[in-house]
Amino acid sequence: MYAIVRTGGKQYRVEEGRTVTVERLPVEEGAAVELDNVLLIEDGGQVTIGSPIIEGARVLTEVEANGRAKKIIVFKYRAKVRTRKKTGHRQHFTRLAITEILRPGQESKTAKPKRRARRKAVAETTVDAAAAATAAAAPKRGTRRKAAATKTGTAAKAAPKTKARKPAAAKAKAETPTGKAAAPKRKTARKKKDGDAAGSPKATASAKSATAGEAEKKPARRRKATPPKAAEPEQTPPEAARQERDNEE
Repeated sequence: MYAIVRTGGKQYRVEEGRTVTVERLPVEEGAAVELDNVLLIEDGGQVTIGSPIIEGARVLTEVEANGRAKKIIVFKYRAKVRTRKKTGHRQHFTRLAITEILRPGQESKTAKPKRRARRKAVAETTVDAAAAATAAAAPKRGTRRKAAATKTGTAAKAAPKTKARKPAAAKAKAETPTGKAAAPKRKTARKKKDGDAAGSPKATASAKSATAGEAEKKPARRRKATPPKAAEPEQTPPEAARQERDNEE
């Protein structure tokens, strides 16, 4: 018995108990893969052909390995242009082991029974137990509200005592002057003393006597007479000097 299946854009002939290498599939090693694009099934001389596939037919496989094929050298060359380009390529593949070939309506012999119902029941029971535990651990809402009301009542009773103390502190602050208020008074007193000393008649007389003494000490400056410049002798030209020598001779 064999079948022809299509995967990765290619067609493969598969038989039970054999392996086939197909294009890379996004699965892990050991996972079960079901190929449903079955084009032909041959069983003891009885051939079934699909149009284009056989509805309901399946091929059950198991992933053996994922790998890469041997390297292929791709070399591009153009004559008389000095063009050379060399690259390598390794194709990815998936190796499948064929376990069963099933006709339409046929069930697998090695299929495991489903356990989804049991898992759902266990999940529901765990959820109910967790909800009951949270409800028992959480305090009641009424107790929280009562505790909050008692806290606010005690705070309201204690509030008037603190308010009665505030006016006494305010009066004490008003009676005792602060350091900042006393500082400007000292500055004004010093300024008044300086002004009185400057405006007194004794101060004006002393200032006038000081200016007079300074005027007496400084003698008056006199300009020195510059002597008149002596007249420079007139320089005779060389020709006149020669004529005078000739006349003397």
